[in-house]
Amino acid sequence: MHADRLPDLLQRLDRHAASLRQTSLRFSRLRLAAALGGIGLALALGGTVGPLAGWLTALGTILVFSVLVRFHDRVEVALKRNRLWRTLQARHLARVTLDWDALGPAPAPAPPGHAFASDLDVVGPRSLLHLLDTTGTAGARTRLRGWLLASVPDADAGRLRQRRVRALVPRRRLRDRLALLAHTASGSADARWSDASLRTWLDAPEADGSVRTWALVLGSLAALTAILIVIAIIGGPSLWGYSFVVYLLLYVSRYAAFSEVFDRAYDLQHGLAQIAPMLDFAEADGARRDPDLAPLWEPLAGESAPSRHLKRLDRIASAAAVTRNDVGRVVINAILPYDLLLTLALNRLRTEFARLLPPWLDAVYEIEALGALAAAYDFRREATAFPDLSPLAPEASGAPPLFRAADLRHPLLPLGGARGNEIELGAGEVILVTGSNMSGKSTFLRSIGVASVLGWAGGPVWAESASLRPLRPFASMRIGDVLQEGLSTFYAEVKRLKALLDSVETPADRRPGQVPASGESAEAVPSLVLIDEMLRGTNNRERLAGAQAIVRALAGAHATSLVATHDLALADLEQEDARVSNAHFREEAEGDRLAFDYLLRPGPCPTTNALIIMHRAGLPVVLEPATG
Repeated sequence: MHADRLPDLLQRLDRHAASLRQTSLRFSRLRLAAALGGIGLALALGGTVGPLAGWLTALGTILVFSVLVRFHDRVEVALKRNRLWRTLQARHLARVTLDWDALGPAPAPAPPGHAFASDLDVVGPRSLLHLLDTTGTAGARTRLRGWLLASVPDADAGRLRQRRVRALVPRRRLRDRLALLAHTASGSADARWSDASLRTWLDAPEADGSVRTWALVLGSLAALTAILIVIAIIGGPSLWGYSFVVYLLLYVSRYAAFSEVFDRAYDLQHGLAQIAPMLDFAEADGARRDPDLAPLWEPLAGESAPSRHLKRLDRIASAAAVTRNDVGRVVINAILPYDLLLTLALNRLRTEFARLLPPWLDAVYEIEALGALAAAYDFRREATAFPDLSPLAPEASGAPPLFRAADLRHPLLPLGGARGNEIELGAGEVILVTGSNMSGKSTFLRSIGVASVLGWAGGPVWAESASLRPLRPFASMRIGDVLQEGLSTFYAEVKRLKALLDSVETPADRRPGQVPASGESAEAVPSLVLIDEMLRGTNNRERLAGAQAIVRALAGAHATSLVATHDLALADLEQEDARVSNAHFREEAEGDRLAFDYLLRPGPCPTTNALIIMHRAGLPVVLEPATG
């Protein structure tokens, strides 16, 4: 479905919800009328025709009321599902319009010290993950987060994921339905279903073997009691009371232990029942026939198909339904050790599900996470493209660029206000990006980093076209005071830059950008270095000296680097090293107004705007003609 059709869909869902509310109101009135009318009629007939007529009328009233309750419950379930479905569709629209408040709870922030997560807004509030995440399970979100935070791309895995994401683009029903069923299991659009309780149960030690013994003893006593009751009915001695008392005493003495075991077993049944619709739907979906997707469906097919095993669970669940009522549980356990028998039945399934459940969940999580990337393309086809993912070239000399993109944009900016740019990055190169304040330097660097991260995760990039080779992003763009470690902003940045330079050291036996041999370490993959306004916490002279030293170290390193800076003096490095080049963003000053076109141009920036911004803010500065 194209994004333009989402508002119409939301309107249809609103109309359907209004119809369901009216139906629910009618059922409420019918229930009230049936209850009051039935009671009144039963009393009237009981007083005029006779007690039997009154009781029969009361029984009929109960039956009619029960039927109305059943149908009313169905309407309420449909209304709840409609609300959930509407919320999920509204969030699709919010992703298109970047309405962050409508996207629901934000994902967890970036892990401390990560090479690029915080700098590139990959995770956390208003982040790439916040925008992309359409998953309904915690496991799928964790998987998607892991792909986006991967410090070193796995080229083969990235290309395989992209093929699968492409195959899932037309499978919108599969993607949305899985999310709906997962959120139905969790009970809310703001919560993701978690397998934590299931895994805790499966990982817990097996129940005490004495449960089987006690089930046999108590079952025998229950059977003996039943036989003695029959003997008493046919005229024999009434001895059943003795065995019944012994049964009750033994059962009560062990009830606490039995109850704990049963509750754990029931938790397994309840957790599996929550996700059974999701597993059944995934198993039945036709996407399994796609050659790229078929391996994902293998755990859900054949002898391991969830439907084959969940049927047994359904039978146990039906048998366990009576125990949800405290009175029913007491009565039935007074007759036979019902809880113990159910526990034994569930424990027999334990080994079976301990083997089957992890592959089932793994398949669902993989499909959901891939589906989130497919949805990113599906709703933004006019602005996104799947990049060409290529391995590193075997030779540095004459090798194609490590990164190339046309009409590259940032996914966290509205399309209407974004300007695409072309960029090409080679091994060992450093591009110094100069420009005035607010001209787009930092956003441009982030666009490159996000494209690399998203492309190797298997998703589309916000560009007309792109060609990517494996790169390890490492950014120094958002450094704050590390108060917990007693570090200033400046020293925190110095440590960050040192870690960055350590990561780009070229091994002695390899040229920059050369393909690593099989089995070499992850550090053999070139780095994508992104630095924004380095060393701001010191004086101009020392900042320039430090920045020049860092740029010289990056030139020819096992990386491709972009450095955004206001220091126009750095642009002179282009004259001393051919691997350093300049590019810039500029603005046009129209009186007190600044106009930005966000277009990347070659060469150092010829304009500045700091005095204009200060003047507009009311600071006592004098504008010189040369600054305009």
